[in-house]
Amino acid sequence: MSYASVLVPIDEHPESAASLDTALRLAALFGAHLEGLAIVPPLVAPLRLRPRQSASALMKKEWERDKVEARVAAKRFVAWARKAGVTSVDGVVVEGDACAAMGERARLADLVVLPRPGEDDLGALGGHRIESTLLAVGRPVLLVPADVPSASFPAKALVAWNGSRESARALTDALPLLARAKSVTVLTCGPAAGGEAAHGARAVAYLARHGVKADAAHVTTDDRRVGDAILARARKLGADLVVMGAYGRPRLAEFVLGGATRAVLAKAGMNVLMSH
Repeated sequence: MSYASVLVPIDEHPESAASLDTALRLAALFGAHLEGLAIVPPLVAPLRLRPRQSASALMKKEWERDKVEARVAAKRFVAWARKAGVTSVDGVVVEGDACAAMGERARLADLVVLPRPGEDDLGALGGHRIESTLLAVGRPVLLVPADVPSASFPAKALVAWNGSRESARALTDALPLLARAKSVTVLTCGPAAGGEAAHGARAVAYLARHGVKADAAHVTTDDRRVGDAILARARKLGADLVVMGAYGRPRLAEFVLGGATRAVLAKAGMNVLMSH
């Protein structure tokens, strides 16, 4: 069980340092190809500025500078990764819409590593980059908080399981990480410990067939508090990885994140692997 390719956006903002470091470490751990993606958004001048040649010229100059800086960042990324022991690495510069570019490159990656979004990144209509990426790429996405060290990751993992298509995808997508964790807990949530607990026991048996030893646990809660229940148990266990499906629901002809997904995305203080 392994990942053969890892994709991470090249972002030199301090809050993205942890996601870059995690992507690099995982690529080295699995002997995977590492691709750093620097995205240059298209040049779009506001309508009110288009008649003003000086303003348009200034914006174009800034855009050209952004492209140069992206190429420099990509080269710096490659040098940094090679110095850290990653033998196969590329720095790719793409011009275009961020979500579309990420989606296109991600579909041929085994794992996408992103910084966990801040509160202002969680748009009510799901239009922001992280949400759109989760629901569009069709690949597992590992979300990394800015202040979580990756030296021992993964040590303790919590798998949120409800037997759905999304949770099944996440469970399978996380197998390479779960195989390296020191402890794995499969958590079911619901109003009683009946059918959900049985689902959890089956997931534990599935993991055992893949050589992953896991324990089952159940939390009694209603649907509105599932996200908080997952995080509460993860903190109690000292988990540094939560694995769960990313659930979307139709709204105004768009897909937005479901309540539990949004709660974990907004509040998790640990790494979270989500699949949709």
